Amino acid sequence: MKKLVIAAMMLAATGVTAMCAVTPPIVNGEVFPDTEGNHINAHGGAIMEHDGTYYWYGEHRGEGRPGKGQRGVACYTSTDLRNWTNRGIVLSVTDEADSPIEEGCIIERPKVIYCPATGRFVMWFHNELKGQGYAAAQAGVATSDNPLGPFKLSASSRVNPGIYPLNMSEADRARNWDGVELEWWTPEWYEAINQGMLNKRDHESGQMSRDMTVFVDDDGKAYHIYSAEENLTLNIAELDSTYERHTGRYIRIFPGGHNEAPAIFKKDGTYWMITSGCTGWAPNTARLMRADSIMGTWTQLPNPCVGPDADITFGGQSTYIMPHEGGFTFMADIWNPKDLGNSRHIWLPIEFRSDGTPYIMGRERGEASGDEAWRMVWSDEFDRDGKPDPKIWSYENGFVRNHELQWYQPENANCRDGLLVIEARSENRPNPTYSADANDWRKSRKTIDYTSACVKTQGTKDMLYGRLDVRARIPVGGGSWPAIWLLGEKQPWPSCGEIDVMEYYRINGDPHILANAAWGTDKPYQAKWNSQRIPYSHFTDTDPLWAEKFHIWRMDWDEENIKLYLDGELLNIIPLSSTVNGKQGNGTNPFTSPQYLLLNLAIGGDNGGIPDPECFPMKYEIDYVRLYEPAARK
Repeated sequence: MKKLVIAAMMLAATGVTAMCAVTPPIVNGEVFPDTEGNHINAHGGAIMEHDGTYYWYGEHRGEGRPGKGQRGVACYTSTDLRNWTNRGIVLSVTDEADSPIEEGCIIERPKVIYCPATGRFVMWFHNELKGQGYAAAQAGVATSDNPLGPFKLSASSRVNPGIYPLNMSEADRARNWDGVELEWWTPEWYEAINQGMLNKRDHESGQMSRDMTVFVDDDGKAYHIYSAEENLTLNIAELDSTYERHTGRYIRIFPGGHNEAPAIFKKDGTYWMITSGCTGWAPNTARLMRADSIMGTWTQLPNPCVGPDADITFGGQSTYIMPHEGGFTFMADIWNPKDLGNSRHIWLPIEFRSDGTPYIMGRERGEASGDEAWRMVWSDEFDRDGKPDPKIWSYENGFVRNHELQWYQPENANCRDGLLVIEARSENRPNPTYSADANDWRKSRKTIDYTSACVKTQGTKDMLYGRLDVRARIPVGGGSWPAIWLLGEKQPWPSCGEIDVMEYYRINGDPHILANAAWGTDKPYQAKWNSQRIPYSHFTDTDPLWAEKFHIWRMDWDEENIKLYLDGELLNIIPLSSTVNGKQGNGTNPFTSPQYLLLNLAIGGDNGGIPDPECFPMKYEIDYVRLYEPAARK
């Protein structure tokens, strides 16, 4: 595996009852074949580890509508989470009339856990009775002495009949909703839902249980989490020591929130849950919730998904969060309602921001997956207001290089609305370093006519090999010179090495986008360049609105090459076999040592061109910076 040097500790996963000993592959909607070459037909399910074997239980789906061709719950086994053997149906539908799992029923979201108290494997699932559509809304329970089954149905019913939730007030328990009819989605209706109108409706028969999961905490207690009240409210219900029955203790959370597809995990004492909205088979925006106690108060946070198709959960819907040695993996299904058995799988790693909040980074369809995938090891999403994180970013100050017109200062770099905004401003104030007899151009200027900012990770985040992604919208007005670049520290420039992931400036008056690298020669301060200069028109001819949009600049760097991309288009390949310093750098190769990142907006100078007064203030907006290493091959 390629080496990645980064000045940050990797986060370790804690607080789970069982950890996978191998790293899952990344799966991104492609066919996920079993050992016989067939797409894995195990949907809405979960993975259980037992005695070194991984068991993937899921809905066996046929073609067409729910229930049609469904044979029950399928199981696949693996020892490495990559090669899966079909072990057949472990809970079968039956031809027995009036059985809760009579053929034609709908079995969804199966989850299996092992119970140490009984030595049995317990399967919970959402069960809909034959011919009733989704009206029954029952929780099914089946058990087996063997993880490969056969599982035998022990119960199918609604949940906790005659019992009120722990967090329902006495006043709400006493309310009488008989004969009350309210129009859905009105403020009055929302208030009634919040007060428990539908919970009261189902009080005697038991609460509805549709999309669901089960969770075993690190103290051995287990919980059933399910959508109730017509999918409007989530319930968290405690299970007894057999894991086969409810104790009667449960809470309601987010009444009226319309959540389904719950998936839960625990890290460092905090409970996290990812859910979906209710839009049928169509994907929607995921929700993130957190709590310090599983039966306590839950709060909702913004969408945990970032990257391509984040607003539709990458085209999928959550099903399970798998703990493993390196952290957690988000599992989801890309539903295909015309051929449910061919619904595709998503497995993506869960990453964590500096404040501990989890997020899931999406990938473009067709992007490398499995052994060729990348694992994010650090990012800054700039999801804060005010100055960029001082633990990561520092600043250049004053007049710095290339006879540029701007005075760099921290005041011109700020985070707002999820972006790092570097702003260039037209100003007129005295140069505090001015000296009338100075030979240095930095001191010979009487005034500061422009200000801007250059932020850098020097001393905090050094990169050696891996992948860097920066999503940004650059200014293209007269005089603008935005850049994404890296420098080494072991030697003076250029023997330290310079990688220009992106520069934008004018050459003979015509704007270009550059992708470069530089290293040392035999003479001080004279560089050798490998440079690609792509006319700006190359991009605007395809998209006249190019400048109004965000774009992704990418660098892939290994021991052999540096490859620079823009929106997936390869702009330059720089072989490291050619990047050897001259005498000034003692024949070393600067690109075998770490480099730090700089983001800046320069004005004018040697290459920026003449500033256009109409373009100021000028904004360079960075959405995120992400650093990856190759996924480990197990």
